[in-house]
Amino acid sequence: MTIRTVVMPAGILLLATLPLWENIPGASYAIELIVAALVIAAAIELRATIMTTAAIVGLIIGIALGSSLLPLPVFLPIWARVFLPPLALGALVAQGRSAGRSFLAAAILSGLAMILLYIPAVDLINKQLETIHAQIGQMMNTSLTGQGYSVDVINEVMDKLAYATFLIKRLMPGILVMSTMAQLFIAFMMVQWYYSRRDSFFPGFGPYIYWKAPETALYLVGAVAIVRLTTSGIWQVGADNLFFVLALWYGVCGLALIEHVLRKLRLPLFIKIIFYVGLVLMQVPGLIFASAAGLFDSYFDFRKVKAHTLG
Repeated sequence: MTIRTVVMPAGILLLATLPLWENIPGASYAIELIVAALVIAAAIELRATIMTTAAIVGLIIGIALGSSLLPLPVFLPIWARVFLPPLALGALVAQGRSAGRSFLAAAILSGLAMILLYIPAVDLINKQLETIHAQIGQMMNTSLTGQGYSVDVINEVMDKLAYATFLIKRLMPGILVMSTMAQLFIAFMMVQWYYSRRDSFFPGFGPYIYWKAPETALYLVGAVAIVRLTTSGIWQVGADNLFFVLALWYGVCGLALIEHVLRKLRLPLFIKIIFYVGLVLMQVPGLIFASAAGLFDSYFDFRKVKAHTLG
């Protein structure tokens, strides 16, 4: 399989027919992942022009078909999210930029496109969440009542379920942004795997145990904290979502630091499995621990690995 014989034709076909397959339930996410990888590879090989032409054809088809497939306010952000971030990522890597900085720029672009997609769909998403909440609440109420639990216990469980639904609704923009960023990341790793299988040089992220967040990101954390503490309403919700995204980002880098330490200690695999299982079972405290490790490491650089900074 080569870029010209397989990747280019497949990418051209999928981009030109984007409005037709984007509405396929359960398949669109996987196809978007494939398209992202194909566009990244084509841009790295300096074949972005023909991919751009195919994407424009898909855009024209989507606009021409209009609401018969996807409403235009929904289709345009989808088109931008599917095509522009992978194109930017591949083009930046082709220009010799570091993988971390290239991915960060493309991830921000992807996140902005997802927010534009979320805004017109927010009422529909919240309605779906309320429907799911009502269904789960009814099932749990019936089950707990049948098992003989008291009214106080049932009400406590229902309150926790309502709070969980509230948190999901509040953090849904951040969840969607992280989802599309994860998709872009997996696509980039697919391209890295493609080149590594062919013994070709590829400027990837480097070994995972050396990943770290840039020190300058601390200024963003400080700015978000100020907004969170001094505002209300939509600004506070936006700050919460940015905190959520940053926490996951720092968490990934914190886990890299933890893995580095565990390897330095040369602990048996069984002990490492127990540690990571315990970290997962801790849930929110585990995420806070990993995020705090990544946050402090971004400033103190415990491993002295500034060359592997992700951003």
